[in-house]
Amino acid sequence: MSEHVQQVSTQNEIWRARPEGSRLVGIVVARDGMPSVVEQRELLTSFGVPIDGFRHPAPNVVETWEERLTRLFGRLESGDVVVVTSARVFGRDAAEEAQTIAELGRRGIIIKVLSHGTVPVGE
Repeated sequence: MSEHVQQVSTQNEIWRARPEGSRLVGIVVARDGMPSVVEQRELLTSFGVPIDGFRHPAPNVVETWEERLTRLFGRLESGDVVVVTSARVFGRDAAEEAQTIAELGRRGIIIKVLSHGTVPVGE
């Protein structure tokens, strides 16, 4: 992984790393080889991670990866904690993942990746 990414397995690990006043943000993407966006959303919300304005991706919307990143970066602030089910959320390949994660780290965004076998709220 990267120095900007921490793998977590319990809800307490997510909340413990959240700086005072920061937001907890869940991100899901539709990508081959990953769970559906609905499954990703369900796992994140079971940990208490909000997915504000969740909508299924519109297949007819054409947006480049760079445009999507610009939109993502514009919504995040330094200190925010981004939680994802897989680092694959951040790129179409390993190079894009690394580049996106590094840029988020430079912007002071904390990244948490749920590890396999995670324990949701109440379990």
